[in-house]
Amino acid sequence: MPRKAPRQKVPFKENPRRRFIPNSLTIFNMFLGFMSIISSTNGDYFWAAWFIIFGGIFDGFDGKLARALDTNSDFGIQFDSLADIVTFCLAPSVFIYMVWAEPLGQIVGGFYAFMPLMLGAIRLAKFNLEAADDQKDGFYGIPTPLMAMTVVGLWLFLSQIHNYPVFQWSPKHLGGDAKVVLPFIMIISSLMLSKIPVSKSPKMSMRGPLKEKGAFISTILIIILVFASKGFLLFPIALTIILLSLFKWTKSHREIAENIKVK
Repeated sequence: MPRKAPRQKVPFKENPRRRFIPNSLTIFNMFLGFMSIISSTNGDYFWAAWFIIFGGIFDGFDGKLARALDTNSDFGIQFDSLADIVTFCLAPSVFIYMVWAEPLGQIVGGFYAFMPLMLGAIRLAKFNLEAADDQKDGFYGIPTPLMAMTVVGLWLFLSQIHNYPVFQWSPKHLGGDAKVVLPFIMIISSLMLSKIPVSKSPKMSMRGPLKEKGAFISTILIIILVFASKGFLLFPIALTIILLSLFKWTKSHREIAENIKVK
């Protein structure tokens, strides 16, 4: 019998299967969002929050990995957005309903909880349409992962603040008062459709220039701080990012207005 010709090895850079590597991270991100929903419905809010946090970590790497492997595609962009809707829109909405909004009833409570899902889905649809032109260097409006981290970070912060006597304050309700928390979440959710510019995360590498090394070390330190504090520091970090973006936006508008007056 004639021998079969040996299979030629396809170089990794030319192998179409390498596209599955970043997509596998996207799939896992979606799975973590699904697990968060299950945990919320079971009343396990601590793990519901942490599944979203883990999803945010994986979401931060799938896009970078796709660019590093040169596997960017329209399918990858759309699939990533669908995963983001599950993990950073639907899962936080279920979390909000179960933690704060359920006592308000299905209509009122459901309305509050639905806002992050609705506004986040609109934000992602707009981003996909504008990404090719207007949002190469940054985002307009708070990204859905940042909104989700702020929501679950708020619960982790308020539910653990009694462990830190330095604050000398403990909320009456675990996770805070819904009458205060829900309007705050509405404001944060609405900022997803704002024109506030939010910088993209810088390139991170230990082999690159000093700026990339600094970004890598800073990111690792933030992740360590969040894990070491059991998520307590996540809300202050997320809120600081939002406030800094808001400050830069108002400052730039003020400078533009002053320049127009001078002219």
